[in-house]
Amino acid sequence: MAPLPPEGIGPVVALMFMMLLLGPIEEFGWRGVAQPLLQRYVAPFWAGALIGTVWGIWHLPAFYLAGVVFAEWSFLPFFVGNIVLAILVTPMFNASRGSLLIPMLFHWQLINPFWPDAQPYDTWILVGVAAVVVWWNRETIFTRAGAVTEVIPGEARS
Repeated sequence: MAPLPPEGIGPVVALMFMMLLLGPIEEFGWRGVAQPLLQRYVAPFWAGALIGTVWGIWHLPAFYLAGVVFAEWSFLPFFVGNIVLAILVTPMFNASRGSLLIPMLFHWQLINPFWPDAQPYDTWILVGVAAVVVWWNRETIFTRAGAVTEVIPGEARS
C-alpha cells in the first residue's frame, strides 16, 4: 500500500471519490462503445488488445506533464500493462453481457491511491495473470460467438 500523505486520510478519501468519476467514465468509451463494435469484426482477445493499445497511447501525453505521477513512470511497462489490463477486463465484460459496472469498478480500483506507484514488476505479474485468464477463457476469448456486440445491451442492431 502506498504511504499516506502528511495531510492524513482525508485527502486520500477525497481523491478516491474523484477517481471514481474520472477513470471509470472512460469505460463508457472503451467498453461501452469500442469493445462491442470491435467484437463485431474480431475475436474478444484482439478487440481487448486493440483497445489496450489505444488506451496506452491515450495516456501518453500525461507522461510529459510535470507534476503528475505519470512523469515519474516508464511508459513501456505502463503501455504493456494497459494492453494486458484491457485483455483481462474483456472476459469480465462479455461474461456480464455488456454491463459496464464491472469494467468501471475494475478501472477504479486500478487508479485508487491505495496502490503504490506503477512498477515494472507489476506488468510482469499482470502478464502472468492475463495468460492464466486467457487460457481459462480460451474457448470464448478467441471466437466472436457469444461476444457482446451491441452498444446498448438488449437493443437489436438494425
